[in-house]
Amino acid sequence: MKKKLLALLAMTVIGAALVTGCGGDAETTAPEDSVAASVVLDDGSLPPLDEELQKLYDEAYKIYYQANMGKFDYDEEKIYEKDGFEYYRITDSRFKTYDDFRAYLLQYFTESFVDDSVLSPENVMYTKGEDGGLYFLNAPRGTNPFYAGHTFEIDKAEEEAMGFKATAYYTTDGNPYEGDHFYEAPADPENYSTQEYLFTMWKENDAWKFNRFHLFF
Repeated sequence: MKKKLLALLAMTVIGAALVTGCGGDAETTAPEDSVAASVVLDDGSLPPLDEELQKLYDEAYKIYYQANMGKFDYDEEKIYEKDGFEYYRITDSRFKTYDDFRAYLLQYFTESFVDDSVLSPENVMYTKGEDGGLYFLNAPRGTNPFYAGHTFEIDKAEEEAMGFKATAYYTTDGNPYEGDHFYEAPADPENYSTQEYLFTMWKENDAWKFNRFHLFF
C-alpha cells in the first residue's frame, strides 16, 4: 500500500509541471488512436501563436495529456516488476519500444524536458522493460474538477526563444465547475481563484520544441 501511495505521489512530477481542461474519457484502457482523437482543443483555447506553432501546441498537448493521464492501451498479461512495482506493457502501435516513446516525445519537447519530466528517474510512471518495451504503472492521476477556463498572453517572442503565460481559473465555492470552459477573462473574477503557468519554447536542432508545458486541471 505504501508503495502504491508513493507511486501516485511520484506521478505528480508530470502533473505539477502541466495541464488544460479538454477532452478524453476517464477509462484506464482505451484504443490508442481513439484516445488521441478524442482530445480536441477549442480554437479559443489555443495560445496566440501563428498557425504552425498552434498546431505544434495542439499535438504536444495531446501526447502530454495521454502521458500524464496514463491513457494508453496496454496488455494486462505482460507484467514487468521493478522496485516493488508492477508495470504493464503499453501496446500503442506508435511505441513498439521505450525508445520509440522517447523519440515521439522529442518531436514536441526538448531533450532536457523529456528526460527531466515525463521520463525522469524520479517519475515512476514509465519504465523500460528488459525486452526494451514501454511499460507503465497503472495508476493514472485524477483531474481538478474546479478548473473553469484559462487565458493566454505572450510573455516573450524572439527568433530562437518564445514564452507565453496562461492564467487558469478555478471555482472557489467548493462545487465542481459545470459550465463550458472559457478562454477570456471572466466578468466575475471574484468568483475564481487563479494560478499562472509559464510555457517556454526554443529551437532545438532547428525545430521549435517546448521546454516547459502544463495541464491546468
